[in-house]
Amino acid sequence: MFNSDKKKVRDLLIATRFGVSASEMKTIIGVEQNKAMKCILQLKQEGEDIRTLGEGTNPEELVLYSIGEIEP
Repeated sequence: MFNSDKKKVRDLLIATRFGVSASEMKTIIGVEQNKAMKCILQLKQEGEDIRTLGEGTNPEELVLYSIGEIEP
């Protein structure tokens, strides 16, 4: 199940140009926030080019994440 969720998260991060937060993922792809954060962290560890917007100034679940550049 985790690999399926990780694929959903990865596919969404690739598809978004404006970034998406972990808190939105349940609504968009049906992956709970905590599980989405674990997937994002694992993807980072695996070397995916995950970009962020708002990191350091917002809680991690509200940071916008994307694979590839985030358009402002």
